[in-house]
Amino acid sequence: MTDRNVEQALRTALEHAAPNDVESVLLRCDDRKGNVIPMTNQNPEKKNRKPLRLAALAAAACLVLAIGGGSVYYNQSQTAASVVSLDVNPSIELVLNSRERVLRATALNEDAAAVLDGMDLKGSTLDVAVNALMGSLLKNGYVDELANSILITVEDDDATRAAQLESQLTETVNAVMTSSSINGAILSQVVNQNQDLQAKADEYGISLGKAQLIQQLVDQNPTLTFESLAGRTVNDLNLLLSSQATTLSTVSSTGRASDGGYIGTEVAKNAALAHAGLSADQVTVSKVDFDVEDGRMVYEVEFWANNVEYEYDVDATTGEIVKNHTETYTAAAGQNGSIDQAAAKAAALSAFGLSEDQAEGIVVIPSYDDGRFVYKVKFWAGSTEYFCAVDGSGQILKSEKEEHASSGSVATSGTDVGLEAAKAAALKHAGLSADQVTGLTAKLDWDDGQRVYEVDFWQGSTEYEYEINADGTVRQYESEAHAAPTAISAGSGSSGSSATSTDIGETGAKAAALSAAGLTEDQVQNLFIERDWDDGRIQYEVKFQANGTRYEYEIDGSTGSVLKGENKATAASGSFISADEALAKALSHAGLDQSAIRELEMDSELDDDVPHYSIDFKSGNLEYEYEISATDGSVLKFEQDN
Repeated sequence: MTDRNVEQALRTALEHAAPNDVESVLLRCDDRKGNVIPMTNQNPEKKNRKPLRLAALAAAACLVLAIGGGSVYYNQSQTAASVVSLDVNPSIELVLNSRERVLRATALNEDAAAVLDGMDLKGSTLDVAVNALMGSLLKNGYVDELANSILITVEDDDATRAAQLESQLTETVNAVMTSSSINGAILSQVVNQNQDLQAKADEYGISLGKAQLIQQLVDQNPTLTFESLAGRTVNDLNLLLSSQATTLSTVSSTGRASDGGYIGTEVAKNAALAHAGLSADQVTVSKVDFDVEDGRMVYEVEFWANNVEYEYDVDATTGEIVKNHTETYTAAAGQNGSIDQAAAKAAALSAFGLSEDQAEGIVVIPSYDDGRFVYKVKFWAGSTEYFCAVDGSGQILKSEKEEHASSGSVATSGTDVGLEAAKAAALKHAGLSADQVTGLTAKLDWDDGQRVYEVDFWQGSTEYEYEINADGTVRQYESEAHAAPTAISAGSGSSGSSATSTDIGETGAKAAALSAAGLTEDQVQNLFIERDWDDGRIQYEVKFQANGTRYEYEIDGSTGSVLKGENKATAASGSFISADEALAKALSHAGLDQSAIRELEMDSELDDDVPHYSIDFKSGNLEYEYEISATDGSVLKFEQDN
């Protein structure tokens, strides 16, 4: 048989065995002369998993070509130089020598065993081994357009070689996925040996690299647990990274994780709204993000309607309501009323000495923080981004501003099209009109030293994301069709997710708590009610203040009985100094004028046992941290760091 016959036979077999990567396999045969990848069918009786033929065919072709072109014998080093791992949900580890030849390939979990089934990669080059593994991952359905993420990890004492391997592997994996018409999302990293993480990796049957990725996610988001993430695919972990805007300094990322296997943010939001009995025009949506609840992927949906905040966890696969609770507020602690959004916006602008016509992209989000109702106000002026937290009385609790470096090519204010024109530009590019889409939002941002508008919307089950330059041109865009969801019932959910006929409701819980305190509603201030599910039953948490005393009750949602009650004397609200007065006390103590400080952050803890303001700022190369008594302005705590 001639070399041409061998190549043609290999090509024909590959077309029926795995995604098309024939050329890359043939091109690598020169490197395989004198080296055979032995193939054995180790588990012929295994069900639902066909042995991969790609590597066997490649090896056979290389063997024949080697015989035709002459064999080359060399002594292969048996000393391990590098450890490379590929994680999707299968976790596979390759041990390499200094010549990038595979000394050992190890399946770290059951899925990985299926990928390696019948394949012996010992002695093969890293390039050929990775191509064979990617072929098996694709063939067995672990990587496709709905789950397009893969984690590459390199462990090597030689930092230069580790970086080269990371780059080489990323390029190889991306090429294979591109040849299979998949837009890959690749995470890559270099790690060092860590005994504690290695123990966790061994416990959960994952690589050290995946263990490190999970640990970094947990460190940045304490609501997540290692146990709940260990069984999730790398694509799910990548979705969590992007959804929660988590940046990991040690991980490089290319491409965008696909969420096509899930119902999508718009469907999740609509499921939560239907359960709450509200329509989109009745609420202010503050968040729709991926999260993990009890080991399964959910959308965390938060929105406001009137004076009630709703929080939902919606199953990302079925649309089932997994968990929900509501919070009802009147005024914030220590206040007699609550301003509206317009007044909060005015207070935030005033804090920075700006007028509304000087600011752009103003967003006002109602929120509840540490038992207090606050407005979170964000806006831009030139290349500076501003943030303020404003409480119900109009008092500034926290303020920040961040200067963004300009690339020098930023459009001037005269050529900046603005939010509405940016929306119109995105819709025109998509060939749609505003009445054909849902969830149309736009916000001003700063990217690579240039002002851009981020425009998002939906048309049916297709999601569109645009970046529009300040001059109205399209910077980049992406659209993604999502799988049609299963039927979602407004009443679906876990056994305790919604009120039942025996639920006394917020009105009943409020009456029970007031009765226990011996008070009427017109005698109390700062009434707060939260509905939750605890220990298999509905509970209400009710808080209020009256005559210098703070009351807190837990009420059984079915019977109205008081499960727990506490009351504590508090300082009279009128005795609290203002945030401005607290700042003046801190500045006086530091011997500074307000014009000499930057990055000011303020927060109030008026519900604390010792009511106080937390104040942080920088001046020169020094950072100051203060706690100022809210009752008399004394310095409770002070730290200064260089």
